[in-house]
Amino acid sequence: MKKMTSLLILLLCSTLLSPAGPLDFGQTSSESAFVDRATSALQKRVKGYPGVDQLYHELFYTPVWIGRKAPTAFAKTLLDRVEHDQTIPPVLGLNEEAARLRKQLNELYASSADLKRKIDMELALSRLYLNYMHYLLYGGIDWKAFDAKLAELTKQYKIKVGWEHYRPKMTPASLLVEATISGDLKSAFTKAEPRRFKYAKLKKALVRYLDIAKEGGWKPLPPFKVIKPGQSHPAIPLIRRHLMMVGDLPAGSANDSPLYDETLQKAVRRFKLRHGLPGTPVIDRQTRHWFNIPVEREIAVMRLNLDRIKWIWRQEAPVRIELNIPAFRLYFYEGHHLVDTMRVITGKPNHPTPVFHNTMKYIVVNPYWKIPESIVRSEMLKHLVKDPYYYERRGKVLRAGWDENSPRVDPGTVNWSRYVGNNKTIPYRFMQVPGTSNALGKIKFLFPNKYSVYIHDTPSKRLFFRSTRAFSHGCMRIQKPRELLKVLALYNDNIDVEEIMKQLGTRIKQTISLQHEIPVDIVYLTAFVDDYGNLNFRKDIYGYDRFQMARYAYNPKNKTKQPSK
Repeated sequence: MKKMTSLLILLLCSTLLSPAGPLDFGQTSSESAFVDRATSALQKRVKGYPGVDQLYHELFYTPVWIGRKAPTAFAKTLLDRVEHDQTIPPVLGLNEEAARLRKQLNELYASSADLKRKIDMELALSRLYLNYMHYLLYGGIDWKAFDAKLAELTKQYKIKVGWEHYRPKMTPASLLVEATISGDLKSAFTKAEPRRFKYAKLKKALVRYLDIAKEGGWKPLPPFKVIKPGQSHPAIPLIRRHLMMVGDLPAGSANDSPLYDETLQKAVRRFKLRHGLPGTPVIDRQTRHWFNIPVEREIAVMRLNLDRIKWIWRQEAPVRIELNIPAFRLYFYEGHHLVDTMRVITGKPNHPTPVFHNTMKYIVVNPYWKIPESIVRSEMLKHLVKDPYYYERRGKVLRAGWDENSPRVDPGTVNWSRYVGNNKTIPYRFMQVPGTSNALGKIKFLFPNKYSVYIHDTPSKRLFFRSTRAFSHGCMRIQKPRELLKVLALYNDNIDVEEIMKQLGTRIKQTISLQHEIPVDIVYLTAFVDDYGNLNFRKDIYGYDRFQMARYAYNPKNKTKQPSK
């Protein structure tokens, strides 16, 4: 074991002290002696430094950033990266810290510094690395505080409110160990950042908005009710400049004309679509609301969503479903190719659709709707007390259990008032039989989960034409269930679309197991880049932006201490 440890230390030292990076066993005896003395000094110095101690424990206390006569190539890579990363939140002060350490490092090696000063610099650079990697890997969302808020909402709404966040498997220490062995610190930074949900493109958009903020941003619009094409209004020049800044209008299009002309109409349509509004040219109060959000606020929202992506399930399956709740849209991907997309109806604000990762395993044709007890209590009891047969006349039968073949119960024999205003368990189950009026429609897509939510059809097609579509009890209703069925059939030979289409004309239930199970990611992103490269913003329908921003480490109004992970 000691021989293996010594060999690893030799590999680390050879990699770190080589200016070019690859392994080099031609170290001089004086360089080896320096590393031995530095390692011994580090073992004594790092005690009592949380995080730094663990880092050097995994590195066998080998110095990473300092050499005998010059800093290592890793030190230059670290300082270059941090000093020039424009996306680092100002409250962290890492850009300035990197510039300060670069100056001190140059002064250190310009003089005959002793080992103690070099070890001080080694530790300072390690703290910079850890702080920067914490930002890249974890971000500034206080998940503990947010989980506590969700627990409050669970009690308030009397349903399970959930947002499952998945901690990155790599750590700053593990990434640095890999980098020292490969001789490539840049790869550690690349691996730390997510590759999913167009993270890199959203980060690039953030840089663009940071530049807009440096130039002073945009001015708020004056009050108005509506501006229609062809009209003139004093707000038009401000709108034109705003659209040019954000890229909806070509550069150089700004002028002082108050006329709402055809060129501007196209840009307004684009702006509205990017914000989840109907793509009409009319500039109404909703449109004005989005125009009046300061660039600083949009920057904060972009940062928040970048940090949310860091905690989404990181492993990207070749074939997958992604569903963004605030966008009210489902996406089906094969690799980076968008196979299909469709509108979605999600949970109401007091019945929020949970955020989580799961796997679709079954399809149910002609499903029964087994009505949860929470809905019976919150919406049905008041009618049952007055008229026990109210729901039976509407196609919802009462049974003794969850099984579809369990004995039917006469609702007139039940004293419904005894369940009002208390937590007594209702021993009976309402369910709606298959049919065109069934609340689940004709097809249900199942991925078993603790929230008892799923993707399904709906008879209420008119709601898909609303721009805000938060109407369900937590499940996700999709606009084109038959189309999703056909897409799933491309990857599952046991799905006979023609036969299922015939069966949809009956009331016969059938459950089909997927041969190729499909991963499903249900996410909550209020700022994202779409498949056409456009930056999008969406309304914070559940107030999660507000809850998370209240304890967000990168909000200048909050404390600058990064949340523990």
